[in-house]
Parts: sequence; structure tokens; C-alpha cells
Amino acid sequence: MRAEDINSLESESGVIATLIQHPDFIFYSEQLLPTHFTNKENKCMYMAIRNLTRKGIFTIDPYNIISYLNSSEATKEFAGVLSIDKLNELMEMSDVLVRHTVEEYKMLAGNVLDAAFRRNAFQKLQECEELCTKDSIEDIEQKIYNAIDDLMLEYSTANEVPQYKDVIDGCWEEIKSRQGNGYAGIPFKFNTLNEYATIEPGELFIFAAEAKQGKSMMLLNCAIDLLKQDLAVLYLDSELNTRLFTARVLAHLSGIEYKKLTSGAYSEEESERIEQALEWMKTRKFTHIYIPMFDQQSIYSAVKKVYHTQGIDVLIVDYFKGSGDGDAFDSYQELGRFVDLVKNKICGDMGICGVGAAQATVNGKVADSAKIGRNASTIALIQDKTPEEMEADGAECGNKKLRVILNRNGMQHASGEYIDLQFDGNHILYEEAKQHIPQTPY
Repeated sequence: MRAEDINSLESESGVIATLIQHPDFIFYSEQLLPTHFTNKENKCMYMAIRNLTRKGIFTIDPYNIISYLNSSEATKEFAGVLSIDKLNELMEMSDVLVRHTVEEYKMLAGNVLDAAFRRNAFQKLQECEELCTKDSIEDIEQKIYNAIDDLMLEYSTANEVPQYKDVIDGCWEEIKSRQGNGYAGIPFKFNTLNEYATIEPGELFIFAAEAKQGKSMMLLNCAIDLLKQDLAVLYLDSELNTRLFTARVLAHLSGIEYKKLTSGAYSEEESERIEQALEWMKTRKFTHIYIPMFDQQSIYSAVKKVYHTQGIDVLIVDYFKGSGDGDAFDSYQELGRFVDLVKNKICGDMGICGVGAAQATVNGKVADSAKIGRNASTIALIQDKTPEEMEADGAECGNKKLRVILNRNGMQHASGEYIDLQFDGNHILYEEAKQHIPQTPY
């Protein structure tokens, strides 16, 4: 069988006949392109009608068709396909094949699009088959994923614009499905933070902190808490390989100091706690992938693979950072493209929750903020408390403060406001501390 044998010629003719008499119907098939037609005459007619209507010309006759095709070098080659005699013939046939309702027209257009999808899928699968036979091809999984994803994106119905009345009920049902104990979405382990923002599908929450101030440990704490909620988590890590990450996980879960655990200086009772932590992790829907140098293609392919084979509720990215020694990105521009990929193409299009980390400056500003803040839903800044703050708040109010500094989905902190956290680096542990009572001047 050949790809060109997959077609819907009757529907192609019906589409053209209908548009000759009802050119405004073309606005109901904007996803349908000239390349989706197999008959050359139908392809040229559709292209001409499509462009004439976009110019505000709704009289479809041989003169306007030929005038349009001769109007530029790009379309002159198609003028030879449609002679005046052929155009007159098409006009006469339109009286027989025309459909006078939008519903009938959309059905015909759908048939043409369906045939085009099947034809292109057939071709793409043949190309993938050829790739599989060549041992010299590298990164074959990524190439196949990209080929199929590009095809699915081209034929996505996302470009259709429904009326609000047709989507409002579904939106309300989604809003209700996200309702929790006084907040929407998946809660963090920090109750006070949930009053400001939660983890939601299609959104990207970013923790910011200075270098070596606990960003990765915060993400690990979030990951384990999400696993305790029986959610599927994919953790993309540019910092730690899976062995080192596992050591942190076991220290966190077992309550054994990291250095003690990694050196083997633990008791028999502590060894049992480590075994229990190992067994528990085996029951969780979790994947950790170490990628020291992030790039869009490898990240997207990795996410897609895990999404299709294991499922993903939350994607964690450790972490978003710009160019510099040891950074995950080789350019500042690449950082912007990557944040956009995670927020929009992965979290947005795939309905996945996103949580990540970013570098902060000593002044509390998010480094590369123009690239990160443009797409982040919420940014929360982690900082050490000053000695003065610790004395004023009290020891029970912890040693770290968390400030929501950007929030498109709710409140954010004013200057001087913060959430109290207790950080224990030896046990890879963040906990919400007792919340301080803000001091008010007399």
C-alpha cells in the first residue's frame, strides 16, 4: 500500500464545492491546510479560497481565483493547474456537491483531515521503520519520539476556539476537582505555604535560594511528601547522580544523619530503618534521572517516555540556572527556552504539575529573573534568618524563612513578612516551625 492511496477524494470535492458557494464556512476549518488535500486541483482551490477570504474577498469565481494565483511568485506555479475551463467546471459541479449547513461542511473537512493524518502517520512510521534498520543512527528513541510528537502536534485540535458557554461547565468541574481543605491543588508539607499557593496541574512553582542554601534539599522534601500522597513524581536532576540522591533520600526517611549513613557508622536498629526506607521507596511511583547538562530535546524525550510508560503527576526540576561554570545550561537564551518548555509544553499541554528551583542573589533577587519569572506561576524565596530575626522570633520558630515574592495565583508576602521553617541539613529535613507573631511598633 502507498501513502497516497490513503485519501478522501469525495470529501475533498465536497469541501471545495461548499466553499465556492459558502466561502465563510472556511472559518470552521482553519486547522485544515492545503497540504492536507491529495488532489492538486482541490489543493490549489482551497489555498486560493483560504487566502481570498482572509483578504475579505468572498466572491469565489474564476477571475478572483486566477487573479490571486497570479498575484505573487510563490503562487504563480499553481495557476497552471487551474485553467479557466477547469474552474468553470468546478463552479458547475458545486451546484451538485454543495452542502448548505456548517455541520455537514465540518464533517467533510474532518474526513479530509482524518485521511491526511492517517497518510502522514503512515509516512512517519515508515521513516521510523527505516531508522530502526540502521545501526549507525544514534539517539533513536529521541528521534522517534520527536517524529511522532510533531505529527500529533500538527493535527491537534487545540486551535479550535469553542464558545465560552461550551467550556464553562467543564471549567467549574475542574475547579471543584482541585478543591481541598480550604485550598486548591496538591498541598505542600508546609501548611502555611498552602495559604499562598499549592502544586497545580499546568503551573510551575519555583523555590529560589542562594548557592548551597538548601534548594535541592527542599525539592527532595517536596518529592517525598508527594510520594506519601501516592502521586507519581519524575525528578530531573542536574546536581546529583542517582546514588548520591538515594543517600539523601534514605537519610531523610530513616532519620539517620547523612554522614553517618554514608560512612556505614550506624547501628543494627538504624540499619533496619534504612531497610524499611528502601522497601517503602520501592512501592512508590518515582523516577529519578540525572542529566548534568539540560537540553530541550533530551528533557522533553525523557518526560514523554516516563509519561507514557509510568505516568507523571508532578515534574520536579533541580534546577533552573543560567550560563556559568558548572551550570546546567550552556547559554542564557537556552535557559529561557527551557523554562518556557517546562511551563507551557510540558506542564501546560500535558496537565502536569511543575516544581523547581532557581538561584537567588545575595540581595534576594532571583538570578536570571527575566527568563524565569516570565513563565513561573509562583516563586518563593528561601533565606537564612538573621541572628536578630531568630532572637526576635524565638528558637521554636526555626532558622529559615520562606517568602512568596511572585504569585500569579494568590497572595504574596509584603516586605518583612515570611513563613517560619526549621532546616536540618544533617537529616536532609525541612519542617514548618512555629509561626512567629509579627512585631508591631507602638
